[in-house]
Amino acid sequence: MTKKSAAKKTTAKARPKRASATKGRITVSGGIHARRDVIMGDQYNDFRQQVAQIATPEQFLAQARELQAKLAEIKRQPNLLPEHAETIEVVEGQVEQVVEEAHKPRPLAARINATLTGAKAVMDSLGESVKSAVGLGTVIGGLAQIAMKLFGG
Repeated sequence: MTKKSAAKKTTAKARPKRASATKGRITVSGGIHARRDVIMGDQYNDFRQQVAQIATPEQFLAQARELQAKLAEIKRQPNLLPEHAETIEVVEGQVEQVVEEAHKPRPLAARINATLTGAKAVMDSLGESVKSAVGLGTVIGGLAQIAMKLFGG
């Protein structure tokens, strides 16, 4: 019977995590796991958090009015192209329809949801072309989901 040589067990040394930054891009190696609520680039998450805290129809209306104010602010930017201004006007009209529907004694959640879903699609069509509008499509989509919960559906 031959004796097996006892090989020295080696444990893998923990590799140091490295990060490098080149020309606005950060490359990270290691065990980094990004989960939810990752903010990338110049996105701003405060307004989305406000939308997530809506619990009453009055709060919903207040957030819809604030959304209208943000859209009007974007539309007043001096370097905004005329076709982008028209697109934002379409979304403003849709948000106004939602506000009118929400003011009714028995608002239809399906109508509010459909209108906001359409407004989200229109905002998303702007894409990255209007920097200050980035993320508003997501906010509008969040309002649509909350409308279904608040007004039934």
